[in-house]
Amino acid sequence: MTYRLNTRDLTRVVLLTLVLSSTIFPADAIRTPRLDKVSPTPRVGPIVDNNYKWHESGSMWNRVTNFGVLGDDAYTERSPSCDYPGGSGNSYLYRGSLWLSGFVNGTFTCTKADDDEFSPLDSVHILKGDDALSDCDIWTSYYDVKAPLAPGHTPLGVQVTEKSYSWSASYAADFIMYEYTIKNVGIDTDDDGYPDADQTIDDFYFTMRLDGDVSKLTTWGAEDKFSNQDDITMANGWDWGDWINYVPEFAGYEDLFDQMPVDSSIVFMFDADNPEYDADNGQPNDFGNPDVNGKLQTPGFLGFRILKTVPEMPKHSFHQCNIYNDPGTDAETWDRMIGVPEYENILLINDAIFPYDYRGILTYGPYPQLATGDSIVITTALCVGADPDSGSVYSLADMFKDFVVADFMLENDFSISSELFSPGPPEVDVSVYTENNVAKGVRIAWDTLAVQHENFETYVVSKGAKTASGLVEWEALATYTDTSGGTPKSTADAAGATWPPPLNSDGQFEYIDTDVVNGLVYHYSVQTKTKYVDFPIDFGVIQSNLTAATSYKVISPANPEATENLDRVKVVPNPYIGSAQWNNPAPSSSFPWEHRILFTNLPGDAKVKIFTIDGDYVAETEANQSVVVGENFDLSSASVAEWDLMTRNNQEAAPGIYVYVVKSKSLGNQTGKFVIIR
Repeated sequence: MTYRLNTRDLTRVVLLTLVLSSTIFPADAIRTPRLDKVSPTPRVGPIVDNNYKWHESGSMWNRVTNFGVLGDDAYTERSPSCDYPGGSGNSYLYRGSLWLSGFVNGTFTCTKADDDEFSPLDSVHILKGDDALSDCDIWTSYYDVKAPLAPGHTPLGVQVTEKSYSWSASYAADFIMYEYTIKNVGIDTDDDGYPDADQTIDDFYFTMRLDGDVSKLTTWGAEDKFSNQDDITMANGWDWGDWINYVPEFAGYEDLFDQMPVDSSIVFMFDADNPEYDADNGQPNDFGNPDVNGKLQTPGFLGFRILKTVPEMPKHSFHQCNIYNDPGTDAETWDRMIGVPEYENILLINDAIFPYDYRGILTYGPYPQLATGDSIVITTALCVGADPDSGSVYSLADMFKDFVVADFMLENDFSISSELFSPGPPEVDVSVYTENNVAKGVRIAWDTLAVQHENFETYVVSKGAKTASGLVEWEALATYTDTSGGTPKSTADAAGATWPPPLNSDGQFEYIDTDVVNGLVYHYSVQTKTKYVDFPIDFGVIQSNLTAATSYKVISPANPEATENLDRVKVVPNPYIGSAQWNNPAPSSSFPWEHRILFTNLPGDAKVKIFTIDGDYVAETEANQSVVVGENFDLSSASVAEWDLMTRNNQEAAPGIYVYVVKSKSLGNQTGKFVIIR
């Protein structure tokens, strides 16, 4: 990591490192993203290629790997890494890392996912449907018997089977549960990758290293001042009152803190105030990263909790480290992070919180002896608790509530189906609404099954669009609340009524949005909400996930295909202006597309060639081709050809007048002009 230090910064860093360690490691040698996307693990014995998949059921999306890492620490083309809300690209996690350690023949040994000391034994598998315990089960396995990417590592000889679970119902949508079965399988003595000799592990420890970047919008760089330079980490080893004294934003909420237990099984991180920078709206306190309008861009708290260990392991310690003093050897790990059985308090410099890029290290243990063949099962939860409007203590309280629900799910062996308490998200379809073969809006249709659930009460139809920050901003188009408990009526009977929604000819509910402009990108979702549910625990009103795969759809409306002639071919927008709504407001490495010109009212077989006014050939596109890349949806349309303003020489098209030629085998040719203004 790079961080430019002024004199004041340098003084604080020196003070900080004196507090934490006498050794300073080069930043760029410590925070280096894994290169697994281009450098797979070498195959040895049972070792397989690196692999990963994603939890996308709930409101928090996260990557699962087969090498002991939670999330995605890539700087470019990043996949979900505790993204909240799911699908936004707003990442709360840089990297979560599993550490397993103990004493072998009297010598302390630590296996760290950060250092490539786990190797994959299986791909990452997904299970959904009736056979799954949650809405999405993901499992994989890895071991440290042989670590080709860490040749100097001394293995413990353990194999980890990792299972994780996520839910879409609102009461369980903000966390993912992880179950680690850790088995002593022995060590490899003949270098073939297979364990062949017993090895006992004395004083076994389980550690999670949480390196949150709270948070990273797609428009912020990985090392942006708002991404990771003001993240504070804490664990509940100390009384709340001690923290309230040092975090001004916590003051005055003592009653709310009284409802949150002091629980040393939890480590969490949040975006604190960095006194070196103002917020985007100019206010000096950037706690939660307010945008130019004062809306919090980072309202959430990233949390990790150890829920249960079988057999039981004691709580041991919590320590903080930073980008400059990550432990580099097993000896340093023992001396500063695991061998010191205490819960560190907030790190202070001159009686003030020091804002920095921290990692929180939570450890359980020791378990006296793990012999070959013995296993330990450890169940945890990873969470983003967020109150999007108030943030601060309210988000912290939301995180604690999430952990209560996670504990409840565990106590019931994951057998509590969300369908018992709520109907879940409906099946939604969006399509262009046309009149006289002209697009007039978007039709949102959804199934009627939710009304049969005993707790159902409301449908909410919402519409969203990307803002300059890259996040989707939502508004409710319609709310339909069943106050009668009756059955759906016909469209005619429902005219002017708040319940039920209109029915279409296919027996689906529908809403027609006519406030649209052809070619713009619109996001739609239909959510279900329940009555207040207080059994078996206080779930409150349960709302389906806004971005659930079945109910969240994206569309760019366009007219139907031309079938008679090319008289209606049109360029949108014309003239093209760099700030046009058709563009991507937040291009990034993950969503790199930026400019978008549409040739509309085409037949499906149309090809479009683009020339300068002087006749120089510039580029070519065709119907059913979209320039949108990196998104989880397809915006192509048979009547539209899109151009990203890149020439055939991969250069941005210059401002000026351009000529287009449409060629269609079915309808002939058409020529026209358009203008680019930068």
